[in-house]
Amino acid sequence: MTKSSSNPIFGGICLDGLKKIPEDYRDILHIGDNVFIKSGTILAGEGFHFRRDEYNKLIFTPHRHGVQILDDVHVGSHCTIDRGRVRDTIIGKGTKIDNGTHISHNCVIGENCIIGQGASILGSVEIGDNTEIWSHSTIHQGVKVGNNCAVGANTYLRKNVPDNHVAFTGLAGLVIKPMNQSKKYKKRGGGVVKALNGKSSNDSSW
Repeated sequence: MTKSSSNPIFGGICLDGLKKIPEDYRDILHIGDNVFIKSGTILAGEGFHFRRDEYNKLIFTPHRHGVQILDDVHVGSHCTIDRGRVRDTIIGKGTKIDNGTHISHNCVIGENCIIGQGASILGSVEIGDNTEIWSHSTIHQGVKVGNNCAVGANTYLRKNVPDNHVAFTGLAGLVIKPMNQSKKYKKRGGGVVKALNGKSSNDSSW
């Protein structure tokens, strides 16, 4: 996707009732085939990034990149997916996003992921393929979550998670361990069979 050379500020677009992307957004918003977006979702608005000047006044940092939503993605209602500041924000093929989720600027989410209701994916997070991020979890900016992983509901994650690991908040704080050591998960093929909230990519219908 090409950068916006004139760099106007975009508040974001809700596509409710529209049959095509408005001309002003065509350079910064790509939507693939067989994509389903529910009501009230705002796409390609400016991300939240300010700096302080010498007088402590907060100055907005321009965003020059866009949003790519690839084929077969489902986006629930009242989500926000912000445009990129240093690279496009990307939602990979086949990923399913539940209602009320926020995806910040520069995030890259892989293929066939699940993002649960109310999750917050902060700036420049990278999430691998076939990974599940469950409800009301927060992924701290810059964190990398690998392929075939899961992050449990209500988890605040500020550490990277390797491939084939699970992360959740236990009684003693954050736990990150291989899926085959977790009572809540078992592996079969390449996908998650049992998820932390009892549903998974293998048995959920969308």
